[in-house]
Amino acid sequence: MADPASPTVEVHTLPNQDRTVSDIVLVGPFWTRAETAEYLGIAPEDLQARRDVLRLEGRWLEETYPALQFAGREVRYDVAVIVESLRDELPGTAIADWLTRPNQALGALSPLQWFDSGQDVNTALQVAHADIESAASRVVPLSRIAAAAG
Repeated sequence: MADPASPTVEVHTLPNQDRTVSDIVLVGPFWTRAETAEYLGIAPEDLQARRDVLRLEGRWLEETYPALQFAGREVRYDVAVIVESLRDELPGTAIADWLTRPNQALGALSPLQWFDSGQDVNTALQVAHADIESAASRVVPLSRIAAAAG
């Protein structure tokens, strides 16, 4: 398992069939449940109960965890605040996309760049709540993916 600060980056695009909105972009690497639990020093079954950990869940696969949310064997505080606040309103894919997408309200920085430059998490949280509708519009419903695969 690579250190989350590693320069290796994987970018995965989930196409949105609507085309009236942008595609979702996910930035990796991505870890399995076992890798993430090991990194955090917790049991895999305890990981699923954590509300501060960003997970990407699929219909047919075990969930994955974007490594960008970790630093120093912990979940980054700034990312945890966003995840805990939005997780009941947006799926993990939309939150992960929002964290890495440049945002005009944050000076054209992505939220992660905003945090890395030492800016306030509360400002980003206000922007996140204002962006919920647009973030949700980029998510491809699983029923459309299943229909396309069928």
